[in-house]
Amino acid sequence: MTPFLLVSRSPEYELRMRELLGARLRVVPGEFMLLGSESVVLRAGDPRIALLGPVLNFDETRSLVRELTERHPDVGVVLVREQRSELEDWVDELSFHAVLSPEASDATTLELIERLSGWLVDNGHAAVEDFEAPPLIDDELERLLAEAALVVAPEIEAPEIAEADGPDGLVQLTAATEAETDAAASATSDWDFPPLDSNVPSEAIAVVAPKGGQGKTTVSINLATGLADVALNSVVLVDADLQFGDITAALGLEPQRTIVDAVAAADDELVLKTTLTHHPDGFFVVASAPSPEFVEQVTPRALARLIAQLRGMFRYVVVDTTPGLGEHTLVAIEQVTDAVFVMNMGVPSLRAVRKEFELLEQVGLTPANRHTVLNFSDRQSGLNARDVERIIGTPIDVEVPRSSAVVLAANRGVPLVHDDVRDPAAKALRALVLRIAPDAHPTRSRIHRRRRNHEPQ
Repeated sequence: MTPFLLVSRSPEYELRMRELLGARLRVVPGEFMLLGSESVVLRAGDPRIALLGPVLNFDETRSLVRELTERHPDVGVVLVREQRSELEDWVDELSFHAVLSPEASDATTLELIERLSGWLVDNGHAAVEDFEAPPLIDDELERLLAEAALVVAPEIEAPEIAEADGPDGLVQLTAATEAETDAAASATSDWDFPPLDSNVPSEAIAVVAPKGGQGKTTVSINLATGLADVALNSVVLVDADLQFGDITAALGLEPQRTIVDAVAAADDELVLKTTLTHHPDGFFVVASAPSPEFVEQVTPRALARLIAQLRGMFRYVVVDTTPGLGEHTLVAIEQVTDAVFVMNMGVPSLRAVRKEFELLEQVGLTPANRHTVLNFSDRQSGLNARDVERIIGTPIDVEVPRSSAVVLAANRGVPLVHDDVRDPAAKALRALVLRIAPDAHPTRSRIHRRRRNHEPQ
């Protein structure tokens, strides 16, 4: 038995806790959550105290707490999480014994663990010897090796084909083949392009930023994901950041074709469909050019034609543009119904946005529907929302707070609005979606179903 368990996606915190607790600590990396909380708890042994976090979202933490307390009713649970505004919601809805900041000093961390250990002993949930370092005996080594073997994918042997006398064997083989065919057809049907209702206008949204590093791609991905909740498979996300677009990398997709192929096929709808990459959350992606030398093959005029053709095929077209107001970005703005302007709280970024607004007004390209998004908002920047509005000369529509959940979701290749729906940044991005599609309120079951699409079978 190992006294302490840590489930976390933070290598730095894991290393620190190993130094503090030594052989008394067992670590299960948070990446095992992709296999489900049951898989994590099975690897946890019989802990007396479980530390959950940092960098676990609400749903993951909740499922771990439930699984742990069901299997080990006497376990002490410690939530390791930053002191953020939504922590009160976690406290109200989750059952645990203590909250520990990952920034707490070693002395504070050990004091909390010792106090909780003493409480468990005093109340009959554990014995004093339970918290001693376990000896690493041969049986323990065998168990560790057995656990490690579970992580390795087993070899798949070719099935043996048994000879069958008479029609029975043939009937069984035919039935299995038909079942496989039906399953494949069912999976393919999820990718069908739904017909576009002629009575519902197609909408196109350009996501614009004055320079790189503003979070434009994150906004684009989550906007497309949110819109797909109300227009399943009728949303396309175009990576028009021609030199350094990374949408497919952020989503963990491996496209076979890119925007170079898409603009070449823009006049043929059937061929154009073959250049799209499907995402499990119910939208399509036009991947960026494979490298900067292909940019010349995507002219501004070709990009305009591509956007126009996609608007005839999809309910929503989201265009992630090249930073700044280059020719390609201006053409994209000219083709859309809405434009989302993304900025951070840096004064240079805000002044650049104001110049963009002034330039677009001068050339007569001010979008009919403009949405301003203040990204990476925090109280440490020295500015508040009112200061920002004064600099850019227009109100802020959506304020997205700085959040570690954004990085976590990106590293997992999962859109934030489906990864951690309670995170403040996810709620802000959902508010942006609702500005464009007021009925985009997905049910929790739908989100959970799509999240499972990302999990290994």
